[in-house]
This record gives sequence, structure tokens and C-alpha cells, in this order.
Amino acid sequence: MVNNLEKQLVPVGFASQPKEPTDQEVYAMIDSVMNQILGPQGLAAMIKPGDKVILKVNLVGASVGAHGEKGRGVITDPRIVRYVAEKVREIIGFAEPADLMVLDATHYTDPNPSLKSSPSSFYWARLERNGDNAVDNGDVCYDSDGDGILDGTSRARIVNADSIDSARRQAYPVKVADSDDVIVCLPKLLRTREEAGGSDEYCDVLIGLPLLKSHGLVGITGALKLHYGLRHFLGMQGDTGRYGHNGLYIDASGYHHKQDLINYLCAQQLVRKYDLVIMDCLAGNRKGPTNPYGEISNNPYPDEAVDYVLTHAIMAGRDPVAIDTVETVLAGYDPGSIPLLETAVRNGLGTGDPQWIDLQALTEFGEHRQTLYNSYTRDQYPFQDGWGEARIRENFVSNFNVQFTPPHLEHDEVYSIEYEIGSQSKPKLQLVRVELWVFNQRLDFLNQDRMEPGSTLEHGRFEVDLAKTGLPKGTYLPWRLILWDESFNCTFSSEIDVLFS
Repeated sequence: MVNNLEKQLVPVGFASQPKEPTDQEVYAMIDSVMNQILGPQGLAAMIKPGDKVILKVNLVGASVGAHGEKGRGVITDPRIVRYVAEKVREIIGFAEPADLMVLDATHYTDPNPSLKSSPSSFYWARLERNGDNAVDNGDVCYDSDGDGILDGTSRARIVNADSIDSARRQAYPVKVADSDDVIVCLPKLLRTREEAGGSDEYCDVLIGLPLLKSHGLVGITGALKLHYGLRHFLGMQGDTGRYGHNGLYIDASGYHHKQDLINYLCAQQLVRKYDLVIMDCLAGNRKGPTNPYGEISNNPYPDEAVDYVLTHAIMAGRDPVAIDTVETVLAGYDPGSIPLLETAVRNGLGTGDPQWIDLQALTEFGEHRQTLYNSYTRDQYPFQDGWGEARIRENFVSNFNVQFTPPHLEHDEVYSIEYEIGSQSKPKLQLVRVELWVFNQRLDFLNQDRMEPGSTLEHGRFEVDLAKTGLPKGTYLPWRLILWDESFNCTFSSEIDVLFS
């Protein structure tokens, strides 16, 4: 245990329900993942009164989907957007300079984000509950009256990113690893307060609200891909615009210039990353980003059903690469088949290695994913193999067994244990981390990066000073090990109770 002793695990929050959640259960899941990442203060740990806050949503294809379920599996669920917005408003208040904005592109330049005449506007973005293809009182909407203000009590301004012209944008030449500089033209309102230099166009906190979707161009769309709606669909200031996708195209021979688009997505994040991501995993789009046959801006099949499944979960995190890596596994894909993740890691945008990703829900993630496997047929879950060149990882269940010595008192209040991990057959999934837990607290962990050269995780030793833990003396403390594999399956060892005196 000689390397990376100071490096910290990267947390990703996860909450789920066994069946389609009620509205109240959705709100409870949001609270749960925010608390997992931010602590008991929730959003108040990162937002203060008077802040300017932007919620970036995914609105592509608001009117796409079968009759009666428009937008399902395509747009960020409005229940999540409205609940988070109301939580933010409770903190920032209404007094200037406080501002709250919901932002995405609508594929037209009119500043009205909720044009009733445009099927891609915020007006048509809703969770259908009446099955009548209309916007009415029974639906959960973004902007049911078309006034440009988010429904609910937050009074958040809705902004069409495609109405932000060149004068209100700033171009950045961005150095991307193994690439020439990439020109990124972003709205000035994304600048930090310091970067704005006295202008009122800035953002104190940027929150991303993506949803669980595969993507026909880059494999998966999550926190990293969510930035793309900030790019204008027309070219300006050296940025060639959304419609060209940086030259990416697909023909009978395969994908061409995909890396150029991936480099652009990473360049956007290098200018300004999200301060927090809350991912809508209530439904998962198997053949995204909209329906399987439509183009994003010109969909000839608006009533074609979206190929989605209900996944009943929500995630959160502050590292876009880590949360997208977990999203990829939740979709049933192998993260190694998603070049966007690897490129993002090379550019220092986050952590994609499972040995450093700390899934807060412990066994809940693996159990929930197994429930999805058991609930759906193979042509429903996992997501479509090969979509955007993403490849399925087979559903292997870890069969690790672990034995460890009773904790040995070395001196003072320093204890040690040794462990050995085996399996009933050759493991199909790699063991990536071993954690020592005492009295429901993680006191230490080992992963391959922290092992001596030439040693493996299957044999190891922990030494901990309980005097530094605050654990109660005169009490029998339960000791156990928790094992993680590369698909975030979590295995508990048996417990050993030891008197701490």
C-alpha cells in the first residue's frame, strides 16, 4: 500500500424504487441522492442566498414518441426539473442578484422558449398523464401556459439557448489532448462571476439534469453530452455549430470523424463543467437520443414509439465522467466501449476507473440492475447492443468469497487484519476494490493503484488506529470487508465482533 494514499474516492449517489415511483417517491429519491453527495444540508452546501443558478436540461424531442407518451425517455422528467428548481429557489430567494434559469436549445432562434407553434419548444415538454397528446391540467409540464416561466413555485426563467446570438456568446480556443485546438462558442451567461468582470451575465452554480439514454453517435448521452445543447445550431465565431456534428457521419462503412465530435464535447466541459449533476434514470432510452429512426432537428416520424424501458432510479454526482461511467453500466454497456469516457479521462475531466468510483448505495445498485435483467426480456434490457458502437457487457454475478483473520491488537489502539479472497470459479468480472468497515464506517480501502508492485487485491492487510476514528470504547464493534467489482456489484463478508476497550 504505497501509492495514491492521499487520493480520494469519487462519490456517485444512487436511489431506486422496485416499481414505477409516485411523485412523492421521485422527490424522496432526489433528496436521497443529493444528501449522499452533498451531505445533510443538500443543495445549501453549494448554493447561497443571492446566487445565480442555471439548470441545464435535456429537451431534445419534446414532441417525439407514441401517442399519449410524448417525450418519455427523451426529455428530462419535468417532476425532477421543477422539484430541483423549487429547492434552489428556497435557498437563493427572489431578491437581486438572485436568478434561476432553465436552459436548453429548441432548434429555433425566437427568444420565446415556449412557442406553441413549435413542437420542439418548452410548451410541449411534459409528462403525459391523460394520453390525449394535448397539454392540459392532468399533465406535469414545463410551461403549460407558455409564459416562459417554469410551472410550479420556483418562477424560474426558461431560456432558449438557440436564441442567444453571437454578441452574447464568447469563443474559446481549447486545447484537447491529442488534438488541435477546438473552438467552442458558449453563452456568456455560463461564465463565473469572476470571469464576467462586472457584467451581470454569469452563473454561480451550474446544475446538469440529463437522463439515461443511449446515443446513436457517441454510444451514451449523460453529463458529458448534455453540454451539446449549449452549442448554437448555426456556426458562429469559428464554431461550426450543432448541425454539422464536427463532420461526424455514418454510412455503410461505419462511423467517420467521431473523435472530432468527442473532442468538441470534451472541450465544452474544459471551459465550464457542471457543479452538480442529477441524472433522471426513471426511464432509459435504448436507442436514443430520440426515437430510433428520427433525426434530432428534423424528425419525420414524430409518432414513432421511443424504444425505452422504465428503470425507476435517480443518480447524482459532481464528477461528470464518474456518473456517466455508472450510467453506462446501468444501461448494460461496457464503459470500455465508449470512447467519450476515455477521452474525457485523458483530458482531466473526471474519473472513469471503477476502482476509484464510490457508489454510495452499496448493494442497491447491483440488486436494482439485476431486477431490471429479471423484469425485461433480452430485447428490452440491456440497451441495444452496438447502438452508437456501445457494446453490451454480459450480466455476470460476482462469486467472491472472503476470509479474514480476527482483528489483532498491534499496540495502543492500532489493530490489523489480513484477508484472502477466492471464488468458486474463475471470476468473469474483475475485483477492483476491498474496503474495511467497522461499526458501519469505512475506515480504509485497497485498490490496485494502492497495492505494492507485483501484488494483487486477492491478498491484503489493513492496519487502522481506532483512536483516530471516534468509535465508542467498551463496545463490541462489528468488522467486515466489502468487495467491489468492475460492474459496481457489491459483496459483503461476514462480520466479526471485537470488543474495543
